[in-house]
Amino acid sequence: MTAGGQAGGDARAKWHARLLARLQERRESGLYRELRKVESASGPRVWIDGNGAGREYLQFCTNNYLGLAADPEVVEAGREALAKYGAGAGASRLVAGSMTLHHELEEALARFKGTERALLFPTGFMANLAVLTTFAGEGDLIVSDKLNHASLLDAAKFSGAVARTFPHRRYERAEELLTKTRRHEAPPRTKDHEGEEEFDSVKFLVTDSVFSMDGDVADLREVCAVARRAGAMVIVDEAHGTGVLGERGGGLAELQGVEGEMDVTVGTLSKALGSVGGFVCGSGAVIETLINAARSFIYTTALPPACAASALAALRIVQREPQRRERVMGLAGAVKRALLEMGFDCGDSASPIIPVILGEPEAALKAAAFLRERGIWVPAIRPPTVARGTARLRISLMATHSDEDVEQLLVAMRDLRKIFA
Repeated sequence: MTAGGQAGGDARAKWHARLLARLQERRESGLYRELRKVESASGPRVWIDGNGAGREYLQFCTNNYLGLAADPEVVEAGREALAKYGAGAGASRLVAGSMTLHHELEEALARFKGTERALLFPTGFMANLAVLTTFAGEGDLIVSDKLNHASLLDAAKFSGAVARTFPHRRYERAEELLTKTRRHEAPPRTKDHEGEEEFDSVKFLVTDSVFSMDGDVADLREVCAVARRAGAMVIVDEAHGTGVLGERGGGLAELQGVEGEMDVTVGTLSKALGSVGGFVCGSGAVIETLINAARSFIYTTALPPACAASALAALRIVQREPQRRERVMGLAGAVKRALLEMGFDCGDSASPIIPVILGEPEAALKAAAFLRERGIWVPAIRPPTVARGTARLRISLMATHSDEDVEQLLVAMRDLRKIFA
């Protein structure tokens, strides 16, 4: 072996040794993660393969809040689109992949959200990445809730703008950051083209509507008031609110009466709508800018048509069957009340997501294992997904959970409480 080959081999061995050492550290600290094979549709009961020993579990951890992922109408719409259009779109939207179903779903989403336009993305992460990296850049300021989804926080960093976070739902601090961040902290914007006038810096106030690990909600009225006083644009991610909150299922902005005050709304097809993909709603100028400048839109293959068809069918169900969201919110309220009476810490949950905060990773892992023995699937959520000292069970409800399913969960949680008394 040549000297160069030997050096390359040594470097590779050291790198793998370092990876293995870090994985071992994760195991020892209770932060190691592994994948489990789910061998059934995402419903109240799922078959999970545990290293060759499969078992059916009653699950309380999915984001399929309305039970639409396996709804016959949604499945059939996807099947018909698969037969007509094939498995994939074949290209990016700007090349040859912009199919009729994409346009139909975008028009339906815009009507649903009360905006001029909507634009689809293959994932919600890509939608958030597109919004912040397209509209913000050098010289701009992005102020985000500290508990926003990782895609929003990462996109803010990637944008090149000055990115600041404020303590969760502490909007007075958000206003301070928007108004007192010193000018020299933001590099000046450069001119887009020779001879053009330089644009003024832009400020953005960014928040989730429903926070995915705590189940609590933003105060969008206050967010809008702060943004108006500070001269900032409002960007809201309604991933966990769409389909679930509001009289029409339009989300938290509808529930709180501020739909028309959102500058940009991001959402997902992968939660209450039971499919996969992301979307952005806004003005015509917002959407046209994304089409022309968003790298995570331009340089990727379009959403599979079957996913768009399934989401379109799910959106129709959301609008004609309000009883689904009434059911899931009713179950969530009942479960939270029962857990609080047992003495569990459930935070300020106001959605189908109910955290049971236990503290250290070992406690959450122990609780999850206890529930698995009872045939209930609720994985432990640990750092870095949540802050240190707040490891938890994340219980989420579905409209298709029966009263008997919920009672089985509560019986198990009462027994679990005896362990953590």
